[in-house]
Amino acid sequence: MRNMLSAAGRAWDRLEIFIGGLFLTLSVFIIVLQIFLRSVFGFSIIGGDEIAAYAIIWSILFTAALAVKSNQHVRIDVIFTVLPKTAGRILDMIGTLLSLFFALYLTYSGWELVMESHMLGEVSMTMLRMPMWIPQVILPLGGALLSLRLIQRFVSLLTGAADPQSEQAESSAT
Repeated sequence: MRNMLSAAGRAWDRLEIFIGGLFLTLSVFIIVLQIFLRSVFGFSIIGGDEIAAYAIIWSILFTAALAVKSNQHVRIDVIFTVLPKTAGRILDMIGTLLSLFFALYLTYSGWELVMESHMLGEVSMTMLRMPMWIPQVILPLGGALLSLRLIQRFVSLLTGAADPQSEQAESSAT
């Protein structure tokens, strides 16, 4: 059972990396193509800049959860070197819970925004006229992925599987 969960976790990690990388690659491709077309032929793809911007946002929000898993998220590492191990773990748990509340709020409010945009038929103000719910759907999706990773991190901290002090030493060594 544990091997199956571990394999599912690795597949989840690879999927997040692949999709995030795909959107980042798409944005870079569109930006380079836009520069080439403008400088060589004097025209650009209608909506290219908009799609590239959406792809960058999707890449960032889709892979933000990986920062939590690999402990690369923003935090004050000096706390874990100054405070005793138990106090550091408690503060890390509190920070993780606060982050989880934010991610859950992002999921909820993002979903509300998507539903409202869809219901009102909102479209972008560019020539592309893209339905706004399409780029906005990353808000609840990214929030949900982030929430799952934060729950995973909180459980690791609760069970003692994650050690904030050794993680701080590992992240500062790289």
